[in-house]
Amino acid sequence: MTTTRPERPTWVDTSGPDVTLGVPAPRSVDRLVVHQVDPARPSPGGIDSCLRGLLRYAPVGMTIAVVGVDVGTVAGRRLGSWELHRWGSRSAFFLPVATLDPGDQRRRVPHSVRLVAGLTRFRGRLPSAGVVQAHRADVATAVHALVPSRLAYFIHNQASGLTGDTSDSFWRRLGASHERLERRLVRRADDVVVFNEDYAHELRDENPAVRFSPTWYDPQLVSFRPEAPDPHRIVWVGRLEAPKDPVLAVRVLESLARRSPDTPWSLDMVGDGTAMGELERTVAGLAPELRRRVRLLGRLSPHDVAATMAVSGVFLMTSHPGYEGFPRVLVEAMATGLPAVVTHGSDTGGLVDQGRNGFVCGREPDDLARAVEHAVDVDRSRAHASVARFSAPRLVARILGGTTR
Repeated sequence: MTTTRPERPTWVDTSGPDVTLGVPAPRSVDRLVVHQVDPARPSPGGIDSCLRGLLRYAPVGMTIAVVGVDVGTVAGRRLGSWELHRWGSRSAFFLPVATLDPGDQRRRVPHSVRLVAGLTRFRGRLPSAGVVQAHRADVATAVHALVPSRLAYFIHNQASGLTGDTSDSFWRRLGASHERLERRLVRRADDVVVFNEDYAHELRDENPAVRFSPTWYDPQLVSFRPEAPDPHRIVWVGRLEAPKDPVLAVRVLESLARRSPDTPWSLDMVGDGTAMGELERTVAGLAPELRRRVRLLGRLSPHDVAATMAVSGVFLMTSHPGYEGFPRVLVEAMATGLPAVVTHGSDTGGLVDQGRNGFVCGREPDDLARAVEHAVDVDRSRAHASVARFSAPRLVARILGGTTR
């Protein structure tokens, strides 16, 4: 049974912060973050998850303010009015400056343009900051011009991750311009954190302050499951966009059904995006018995993503080469104990040890299906052990403390 894409996601994130509206503007903060994020509402994507980890596990006593967007789910919120968000012992100020949904890629005006326009509009309400942090080259350029402070620039992609043939970014048509812009930013920045080891090595020629960091899993969301409740349930998680190639996952299920028709293979697909229509049509074209084994779950809360992984048997990742930085979803899946079957180019962190905790394959559905069959017998503890060192409290302390060693 499949689900259609809702116009606006309906889930509520029960792990979200306590929000106080209309608080006095902070006069100064240790770190000011500018990104198209709403702390009260998670959105798909690694940058959003990264920021939530930074806020939830920042060093106690560090004051952080976020300039971001309103997704439209907090009653009484007003653009340009400061809020205070609390996660247990951690808190952050938040200033929404534009209304948009970062997870909706059906847009004519880039989200970053609308964010920067809002930042400019409410510039006079910003606090002084020891460090200003940005996660996109275009936003970082604007921030560096508008906010006088030391710049921390975070890079989440490979060298050509936003400009390659399969990218869904507006920068895909302006590859050379993005490269020049990014390298100029790297030279000017006081701190550069890169979530891709190869690209970090390359950029150190521009600035010796460049640091590599892997991404992390949140131990408050993800927990290890030594046994699979349903070993033949495959889970795929990601934005439904061309770089992720979600249709390939359905083709893998088709191949599995042909190879072992008596095995109860099923496929859960978590995510939303512009490829949802194509994916629904692909599923609709399956034989009725196979069609019933596919669930298009749409956009889920982080807790529900973790719960879906926890009851699955194998994690499948079908990204095209050249796109992923250090895929957080792979870290989260393996931390749960899921053996991973990934296409070449998906596992940029080298986490998959062939045959021990998963398999790396080409893009042929039959090859991937064969790997999934073998993955069912992989010891889940090996998958978990491969990423146990990537817990959020450990890595966030290193990043915000100025080191990734």
